[in-house]
Amino acid sequence: MAKKVFFKERTKKEIQGLKSSRAYKQRGLVKRIDDLPLDRALEIRTQLIPGRFFINVDSGAEASRKAYKHGNLVRLNHPKTRGECYFCSDIPLAIRANDFAELEKMREEDINFIGYSIQPSWSDRMKRIFPFVWMPEGVKLFGYAENMTPEGIVVKPYADAKKVRSEGASVQVEVPSRTRKNPRYKFKLNHVPVVRSKENLATVLTLKPGTIQDEEIGEPKVGRTLHDIHNMRYTWESDREGSDVITFYPHDVAGYIGIVKKELEKHNLTPMEMNPFALPSQHQADFYTKLNNNLLIYDPSLSSRDKLRKLHLAEKCILLARGIGEFGHNDFSFWEPERDGKLKDYNWGAELNGKKN
Repeated sequence: MAKKVFFKERTKKEIQGLKSSRAYKQRGLVKRIDDLPLDRALEIRTQLIPGRFFINVDSGAEASRKAYKHGNLVRLNHPKTRGECYFCSDIPLAIRANDFAELEKMREEDINFIGYSIQPSWSDRMKRIFPFVWMPEGVKLFGYAENMTPEGIVVKPYADAKKVRSEGASVQVEVPSRTRKNPRYKFKLNHVPVVRSKENLATVLTLKPGTIQDEEIGEPKVGRTLHDIHNMRYTWESDREGSDVITFYPHDVAGYIGIVKKELEKHNLTPMEMNPFALPSQHQADFYTKLNNNLLIYDPSLSSRDKLRKLHLAEKCILLARGIGEFGHNDFSFWEPERDGKLKDYNWGAELNGKKN
C-alpha cells in the first residue's frame, strides 16, 4: 500500500544515488548520522541488533522483529501503588527525564533499548510499551493532520461524569491514515486526565486505547492500525512476563496531542502536564528524517548482490535511544516550544528530492 506523499521516504535506490560513506563501528555512529547532510548517505557496516536475537533465526528481518517485540525497555520509576501516586508531585515528563538520564551514563554501543515502559499495579495491571520510533512518527502524523486535512485531529466531546476526576475521561478521536485511500482511524483513548486532581498521575499510568462500537451494525469500527492488529506477541519460555501488553502507536500519539490542543484552547493545561509520550525536539525530528532517508545497512542474510537495505523498526528505535544517550533528554526527547516551535510546524525534510510537505 502506497504512503501519502507527506510520508514518502527515499527508496534504497534513491539513497544509493547519493554520495556516500561507510561506518564500521557503533561507537560514534550517532554523531556521524547527526552530522550527515541531507544530500549524503551513510552505509552502516556493523550490526545494530543484539546478537541474542539472531539465535535460531534465518534472517536479519526475523531478528529485528524479535528485537522489536522482546527488546530491552527503559522501565520508568513511577510510583508503585495508586496510593503513592496521590502523594507524588512528579509529572510524567520529570519521571522520564530522570530515567532517560541513565542513558547518558552508558557507552553508546551498549544502549540497545527499543522504547520505555510503565506498568501500574492497579486497574488492568498491564505493561504499556512506548517504542521510541513511534514518538516522532506520531508527531509527524499530527503535523500532517493539522496542515494537510481540513478537519485536523477530530476530538469528540466526552460526557461529563463524576468518574472523570478519579478515572480520567474516555475521549473519541479521529486520526488520518498515512496510507493513500485508507479511511480515518476512529478510536478512543481511555483514562485521559482532563480535570486537575490528585488522581491524575495514577490515571495516566493506566491510559489505553479502545475501540468504538458502531451502533447501527453492532460491530466495532476499525480503530487500530494493521500493524497493531497483527502485532502478535509471544514471550519466550524463560520470560516471566505475560504475552498481553499495550503498545502505543503513531495514531495514539497524534490523537493524544489532538486532545491536548483541544484542551489548551479552553486554557486547560492538565492533559499536557500529564502527557505520557516522549515528544521529540526538532533535533530528534531531523535525526529521524535521516534514519528514514539517508541510511542503508549491510545485512548478510539478504539475497541481493550488495546486501544493503533500509533500517528496520528495531534498529531505528535503538539509534533513537542512543540519540538520547548522546545528546541528553532535554535536547533530544523533550519538546520545548520556544526552541522548537509548534509541533505541527516541525520540518520533516520537505526539501528532500524537491518534495514539499
